[in-house]
Amino acid sequence: MFVPQSGSTLIEGRVVHKTSNALKITFRSGPGDPLAEGVQGAGDGMGAKLAILFGFKNGGTGRHRITYADGSAVWVRSASAAPTVLSRDDGGEIATIRRGDTSTAVAATGGTLFTFVPDPAEPKTPELFRMLVRDKADQEFGRLDVIRTAGGWSIGRLVDELYDTYIWWDRAGEPLSVPILGTRLLLRTPVDGLARDVLLGACADITLGLRPYIAAMK
Repeated sequence: MFVPQSGSTLIEGRVVHKTSNALKITFRSGPGDPLAEGVQGAGDGMGAKLAILFGFKNGGTGRHRITYADGSAVWVRSASAAPTVLSRDDGGEIATIRRGDTSTAVAATGGTLFTFVPDPAEPKTPELFRMLVRDKADQEFGRLDVIRTAGGWSIGRLVDELYDTYIWWDRAGEPLSVPILGTRLLLRTPVDGLARDVLLGACADITLGLRPYIAAMK
């Protein structure tokens, strides 16, 4: 993990298996307590949970839960041939994410929130899938790296105009027996509220739901 310039934000999400065999992603924006945790299939029925427990479902479609440090939650319903739906604990929908060769997050009230597009320079390497996150004005809001191997946690991509100081607060882990090792969000501004919910929801959709967000991931 690295310390970004003042005004920008970096959020890493690292994936491990829980004792129940469900995938868990832990989001951190620096040292200390996690920002949030997401759990695969937390809202699924008994049959799906047994499939996870016995190792037949290592990520995939279902209802995944992101829980913040304050106890609030966002639900991520990942589906095969339908948009991903993000909702609150009370069932109120907050956004949908329409996936294709690019993917678009749309607010429940209407209007584009973010678009996820391939990095024009190099959308896929052996270590990473790389995306740009564009806002409703089609301006670059940040970047999203999807970590495929332990080497993808390296500093290389981060040495640019967004970051001038960096430190390790944790070592890159060994490769895990999970489909995707994690995500790294590099954002130009601090993020909270709906924007944070949608961006972390997208990260959970990718890592726990195994949903492709750009053509290179298919």
